[in-house]
Amino acid sequence: MTKKIVDSLIANGTVPSEDRELYEYGIRQGSLMVINVVTSILIGMFLGMILQSIVFILTYIPMRTYAGGYHASTQLRCYLLSIPFMLIALLGIRIIPWNGYICLGTLFLIVLVIYRLAPVENANRPFSKMEFKIFKKRTRIITSVFCFVALLFWVTEMKQIAASIIMALLMISIMLILGLLKNNKTIFIEAEV
Repeated sequence: MTKKIVDSLIANGTVPSEDRELYEYGIRQGSLMVINVVTSILIGMFLGMILQSIVFILTYIPMRTYAGGYHASTQLRCYLLSIPFMLIALLGIRIIPWNGYICLGTLFLIVLVIYRLAPVENANRPFSKMEFKIFKKRTRIITSVFCFVALLFWVTEMKQIAASIIMALLMISIMLILGLLKNNKTIFIEAEV
């Protein structure tokens, strides 16, 4: 389907033929993102947590873009892992007895992990030194903004929105740790060979 779309764009003169691969990749990635977002919202609908799923996604995606972390080896595996991942996140929002101590304690741990570890690259997308600096700065800024927004929602008694933001940041923290573990395992295996 991606090829047909790009063929049509080339035939119309919208896209130069030498940029075929770039546009195919972009359309494929964009389609996958839309499928993941729609699936996440459907899971939210199924659990009666549409607002929470949307807030989670709106927090998670910009953080993930710069923070990096664990990536599955294939796009299908990524999609299949994202389903239980979203279920766990939404159930965490619902089940955890969110109070001031849990909220502040979790935010404190999140900031420690993200400020210390992010960004975490993966084998398919290593960072240059400049990208690393830029991504680190952006990750810290975005984390600070989301923490402030979560606290703002908390004190205005919109605790489910606050919990959704906190859970997204917590899941980012977990993905950073898993990404580091995967990277270290890969480095260890390469060192043995």
